Amino acid sequence: MNVQLEITLQNGETTHISGSKRDDWQGLTDPCPECRSCEFDHFRVTGGHYGKQGSSVIMRTDYWSVEQTLFTRCKSCNEILFKHPAFDLLFDPDGENNAVIEM
Repeated sequence: MNVQLEITLQNGETTHISGSKRDDWQGLTDPCPECRSCEFDHFRVTGGHYGKQGSSVIMRTDYWSVEQTLFTRCKSCNEILFKHPAFDLLFDPDGENNAVIEM
């Protein structure tokens, strides 16, 4: 599955972001469909309810929390197995921020 979205910036310019998911890969428990490796670069975001106890900030586990996968790539063959469109907004895999995703 591939998805491409067009975004109009405040200055009127347009840009494209894309997402993809391999239909023949079900998740981190499956090997890479290209090379059968089981090692991955994996980005995810987490969110939750935070509070303060005394002078410390704590994550409250008795409230909601959420995790969302943004990007998964095979470490052996560099095949992109999953990419959320939001990943393009946070990282530029073809530009200056490429070092961020080269692990």
